[in-house]
Amino acid sequence: MNKLDLRTPVIYFLLLIVIILLVVIKRISVEESMSLRSKELVEDRDIPVDERKNSNKKTEEIKGKIVLIIDDFGYRNDEISDGFLNLDIKITCAVIPGHAHSTSFSNKASEKGFEVIVHMPMENSGDNRGEENFVLLRNLDSVTVRKRIKAAFKEIPQAIGMNNHQGSMATSDLRVMNFVAEVLKEENKFFVDSRTTPETVAQEVMRLWRVPFAQRNVFLDNDLEEEKILAQLEYLAEIAERDGYAIGIGHVKSSTLEVLKIKIPDLINEGFVFENVSKIIALDSVN
Repeated sequence: MNKLDLRTPVIYFLLLIVIILLVVIKRISVEESMSLRSKELVEDRDIPVDERKNSNKKTEEIKGKIVLIIDDFGYRNDEISDGFLNLDIKITCAVIPGHAHSTSFSNKASEKGFEVIVHMPMENSGDNRGEENFVLLRNLDSVTVRKRIKAAFKEIPQAIGMNNHQGSMATSDLRVMNFVAEVLKEENKFFVDSRTTPETVAQEVMRLWRVPFAQRNVFLDNDLEEEKILAQLEYLAEIAERDGYAIGIGHVKSSTLEVLKIKIPDLINEGFVFENVSKIIALDSVN
């Protein structure tokens, strides 16, 4: 028998040994994997079901997000206006330009960490006393509209967006709202439609210009009786629970403040959270 013939059985034997080793290693690996998985399942069974469900408890408990925009800051600087800054929740302060406390209050609110927007006077059927240099009228040209909006943001430099003060005539006018949208787009600001008229064209115009946009769901205090304000706040919470969030607009009034002081803790205990309007606008733009 030559050398090649002698080597052949040896080669076959070595190959057999290698195959056996591979099979043994594979089996050990599988058994270790099954043992580890079994251990994980046992450990998981040791965790109470309620605890496993509650791994996302904080998220599951949120019944809805409530946005409170409080209009008309700037008219006053007293215990009522300060009271809203002591509510210990997020609110968006809408400051109207052209008044004695417009700049000072926006500074105060911003320093305390509150979100500030311009409460922009717009044409309606009533008076705009004190805001003559800011009010957006239907007969204004684009240059004047631009100047007035820029002046408002200059007076309230902390403002990151705008909503309308009154404005039933202006917000229903395509020409004026296109001027407004153009400036807001350039300034990287958002617009919240207070919806003072069902004829508003704000939404379609802002979306055309790709200006971040939101709109009011509920006015809290058109009627200043505390019972009526409470009913409106509860209605706002219902919308937030149904839709995920809701935007309510109130005003710097003592009755509004008193209702919020009483009801806010209850709403928080029920699982509602209070959010800035900018966060809701950002969420809406993602969706």
